[in-house]
Amino acid sequence: MLLTRGRVLLLLAYLATMGVVVAALVAARRRVIASLDTPQAREQWRAWKAETARQKQSGEAVARRAVTSDEPPALILLRDRFPAIVVSTVLICSFLFAFLAFVVRGVLGPGRPTP
Repeated sequence: MLLTRGRVLLLLAYLATMGVVVAALVAARRRVIASLDTPQAREQWRAWKAETARQKQSGEAVARRAVTSDEPPALILLRDRFPAIVVSTVLICSFLFAFLAFVVRGVLGPGRPTP
């Protein structure tokens, strides 16, 4: 495959885009973990967990399952499953980038001669 100027620019744009996406994910992860991994956040989660258990026992109109986790789901997801989040996000963004590149190259590319 011959690397033309357009393909090199496309590759650089792809790498820059994926770099920004991963950097944004890492920054968001840090913010969420910093806000949810505090004693106050844990106490709020425990209070909410106790409230859902009380609602389950009282038999209110809306049946809610009792929470079993000792930590908020967002904290568990971003702390324990972050590599899966990064991989899936990069795959989805890669597909969207490839589609957009295909459309842009089709619009800006040389036109076909009319017969």
